[in-house]
Amino acid sequence: MIRELHSFLRGHLSDGELSLLITGGLPSRKQARVERHLAACSACRARCDRFEDVFSQVKAYHIRRTMADRLDDRARRARLVAQLYQMPDDVPDTEVQRPEKARAQYGGLLPMNPILVSGFFLAVASIACVFLWMQQSKPDITSNTLLVRAEAWDTPAAHESAPRVIRQIVKIATRDKTLKHTIYRDVQGKRKAKEERLTGGEDLLRRRLAEAYVSWDAPLSATSYQDWHDGQRVRADQIQRSPGHLLVLTTTTPNGVVAAQSLTVRDTDFHPVRRTVLFRDKETVEIAELDYSVLPWTPAASSLFQSEEEMRADGLTRPQPPRGPIPPPLLTEEQLDEAELSTRLTLNRLHADTGEQIEVARGSHGVEVRGITDTKERKHELEAELHMLPHVAASITSIEEMKAKPSEPGELSGVQVMEMQTRATPLETYYLAHGRNVAPLGDLAQRLFNSAFAINLESRAIDDLQQRFSERDGISSVASATLTDLLFTHKHKLLASIADEEQLLAKAQIEVSHSKQDTSTHDAGVPLATRAEQNLALTRELALGKGGSSRSAEAIASELAASMDELNLQAHAIQVAPQDSTKLDKRK
Repeated sequence: MIRELHSFLRGHLSDGELSLLITGGLPSRKQARVERHLAACSACRARCDRFEDVFSQVKAYHIRRTMADRLDDRARRARLVAQLYQMPDDVPDTEVQRPEKARAQYGGLLPMNPILVSGFFLAVASIACVFLWMQQSKPDITSNTLLVRAEAWDTPAAHESAPRVIRQIVKIATRDKTLKHTIYRDVQGKRKAKEERLTGGEDLLRRRLAEAYVSWDAPLSATSYQDWHDGQRVRADQIQRSPGHLLVLTTTTPNGVVAAQSLTVRDTDFHPVRRTVLFRDKETVEIAELDYSVLPWTPAASSLFQSEEEMRADGLTRPQPPRGPIPPPLLTEEQLDEAELSTRLTLNRLHADTGEQIEVARGSHGVEVRGITDTKERKHELEAELHMLPHVAASITSIEEMKAKPSEPGELSGVQVMEMQTRATPLETYYLAHGRNVAPLGDLAQRLFNSAFAINLESRAIDDLQQRFSERDGISSVASATLTDLLFTHKHKLLASIADEEQLLAKAQIEVSHSKQDTSTHDAGVPLATRAEQNLALTRELALGKGGSSRSAEAIASELAASMDELNLQAHAIQVAPQDSTKLDKRK
């Protein structure tokens, strides 16, 4: 199970995506994402190489078969030509069958058979209809949107002034029995229906349904379905359109007593009409609505609800105010760890933690992702992925939306502050002193700064993860696997950025008097983020002239080379192995 969760959280490329990439059939909109993932994931690159080997072998086999078939065709054509040359030039008329005679003998073949043509067009029309139906059976709606809109039927209309009664009749069917259950609710939410007396079999069924978050008094509640849905760490949702203007949401999960649940709603008003529960022991319970009516308040209806004395005895006040939204439950540290690490791994996989203004905030009720993206498409991409994670909420806006929003009176907009470089940088001064061309320095300086900035980001992320999670004993197995993935990815990106900066510094061709430091002089007490910050400051000083110092490029480059040596040593020393397996087994 740990390995399955580990593979799920890594987010590797599928076999189908790798096959389409190798054969050239991958859509262009997915090409860039797959190539970015391959650049960052060594495991997927190894799988891609194996796929390419297999594809090359299959392609070579087909080429050999094609050449063999061509040789066979040539041999057959040669034999046919030889036989034609051996035939006599004059053939008796008795051996030649005239076309007129053939038509008279076999009845002739019409150029077009009306029946066959009609059947052909009917078949094409049927295939087109099936294709259109399949496209329409996949509604463009998320599971969260469906459940939120269906939850409106769970809360009585407390704002109505006229007292009325909701009567709902449902059928509950199991493998052994089928029963009808009538539910009454006060539209105004002031009075509670009397509890009915259940038989032994009905009470057992009520307890069994409670394991699946199905309330006996509200078995078709979308709110209870959402509570069960959000409590599953690993789940898969599928929405299909069913005949009769119905939408069916099916959620499957590999853990727990419930294997799958489905909720069916009308696509016109999202009223829940059916719910199915499949337990892990193969038992299935189907709940279907038979009637839903809103009746006037009558003395007979009043007798179905508790009196004021009974409400006082139960601790209920009258009038009972409408219920507000129930705050989400407080999460444990283990749940918060898993939610935060899963969020950071998802953002890292989507390359949203480098260069984009995205931050992760952790609270007592879950994790919130806030930030700004460039386009609406990028915003929707992040929200779609984050929505699949439990206990995670996304609050992201895009620059396009901010531009489209009208400015308030007196609000300043479109103001940009630009800092102008007024003197030559140490790198430019060095090039001019050695008679070199300074034209390429603009691109070189920018790339050098970008590499140092990437080193700083990855180092801070690694330090934060190690300080907050690596030394803790209470981390779960799922969180430990996610942490290992994150540290491995950040370490790989950090080493790549250090290598880029070393190549760029070598490309600058500055005479550096610094030699590689011995590992014995390495100071392991300095945090990785501190070294990365020093490296960034040195890069700014060399390439951008920041810091106000007048040091030479040689002195700065020597210190920068030493800084990269220390970063390289410290990056290679990062441990990314998962925690001890025996320690994990004790916490299962």
